Amino acid sequence: MPIGQLIRDLRTLERWTQAQLAERLAIAAGDPTGAPGRDAVKRWESGKVIPGRHWIGHLSGVLDVPAGLLAAEATLDRVNRRAFLGLSALAVTHGPLAAEMAASIAGRDPGPLARVQTTHGADIVTASLADKASTTHLRRWMADGDVPILRVNAAGILAKIPGQGQADHVARTLAHDEEVRHLYLTAVTSRVCAVDWTTAGQIASQPTAYAHRADFLATRFVGEALNPRDSGARWCASVMLRELSPMIGRSPA
Repeated sequence: MPIGQLIRDLRTLERWTQAQLAERLAIAAGDPTGAPGRDAVKRWESGKVIPGRHWIGHLSGVLDVPAGLLAAEATLDRVNRRAFLGLSALAVTHGPLAAEMAASIAGRDPGPLARVQTTHGADIVTASLADKASTTHLRRWMADGDVPILRVNAAGILAKIPGQGQADHVARTLAHDEEVRHLYLTAVTSRVCAVDWTTAGQIASQPTAYAHRADFLATRFVGEALNPRDSGARWCASVMLRELSPMIGRSPA
């Protein structure tokens, strides 16, 4: 999601006005009467301006969100402006890794997919390179992979195959493989809600413990429930919205 929308959602969660957020940022930057000002916050939230590294650092501290996640959102927005989030734009960042993974899949070597959980962008590029035979390998690994990392990575790539033809297979795996479901839910929660991996895992495991943030979390998952590129993310977002629905509107004032 755009960094401007994320800033707005986090500000709303704190029940601050744009001016109040600007004031807190100015204090954090050591200039309580100066920048950034309400107009700058307004431009960030509208998407007209993407905050630079300096303000991302202060936004991280004031809004209590990892700087790395804000920086990733900002980078994605810049790529979006240059190439409208086209596959070629994602390939600039994820191409080499995706090419390595695609080659290993085609060669029936699950090794690279069994090491660490892959990123959303890398999965999209890898999925674009997968042919029919590779899709068959991925489906077998998703169902019978020896380790959860392999199964969730296979599911993540299959969920992003152009045309979404593997969506039903991915949904069945998420519904019946508890380990894959938890890893996928954690990844989607971390990416969408801009929280660290540990917190994302806790939210995925026990969303009722985050009733005080239910409105914010639901706002983030609503957009992801319509993600046209990732059937797994749609499934996870829908599950999280179902879990959060009894708590929506009850966040403390």
